[in-house]
Amino acid sequence: MLKEKIIKLSDSLINYGEIINVSELSGGFSTDVFLLELTKSENISKLVLRMEAGLPSENSAKTEYKLLECIKETTIPSAVPVYLDSSGSHLGRPFFISSYIEGTQNLGSKDDAFFIETIANQLKNIHMVNTDNLPKLPLRVDPLEGLLDYLPKKDNWIEIREYIKELSFEKYNADFKLLHGDFWPGNLLWKSDNIVGVVDWDYAAIGDPLYDLAVSCLMFRYLYGRQDMESFKVAYIDQSEFDEKRFLLWSINIASSTLYFINEWRLTNEDKDKMIDAAKLIISESYDQIRN
Repeated sequence: MLKEKIIKLSDSLINYGEIINVSELSGGFSTDVFLLELTKSENISKLVLRMEAGLPSENSAKTEYKLLECIKETTIPSAVPVYLDSSGSHLGRPFFISSYIEGTQNLGSKDDAFFIETIANQLKNIHMVNTDNLPKLPLRVDPLEGLLDYLPKKDNWIEIREYIKELSFEKYNADFKLLHGDFWPGNLLWKSDNIVGVVDWDYAAIGDPLYDLAVSCLMFRYLYGRQDMESFKVAYIDQSEFDEKRFLLWSINIASSTLYFINEWRLTNEDKDKMIDAAKLIISESYDQIRN
């Protein structure tokens, strides 16, 4: 039924042609994402339709659409937004349509320093984007915000919870950076050795870049293990100033929120178990490092 409704969007995409095929794209862990094939004057083209995501994403389809309009003016490789329905009148939920990026994911086991450095440099470039004209995005400046809500409440977590309760920590107060919010290899598209697309901006925010780094490190730990996670962290930090304690608190925050929201994501049982294991390890290791 939904695909039939999508095909009827041809009237709204007359400049791009008639929709002849709709297929669901894999990898949309937080929402529905569809590939649209269109024909016009015997030429075939492709677009991507992305439904508005639910929690824990705080951004509407309209916000993500406006963000992509801003990003297309930067050097960050991203999709170009072409159509927005923020009312939900067409498909029952808000959505937007953007250009299709020809590229492939690269999620194989990696010990390649070039691979890690390329991804780290891409994250640095995102954090260099001018934030003056961005749409209103969530603020990420306090790693303690929401943390006690996210931390597991079982007995073996009491020590960490008590430590967090008593902790006072200065919020990030430097220049706010654009944050992707879900920056990991699964949201990157490649051609040969080049990143040609950074996708899935529904978790985007502004604030502390160490928030993004903590997200990426969790995902590197989940995909490739501790050694590659540490290599990515070192590649990102390079010669820049680094607040180790704030990073560790963000790591606990991100890993705890992962445990809290993981059932909202479309993961296989195997991937869910791996993600839970990685998140628990990050929490315990980060806590040990803070205390020592």
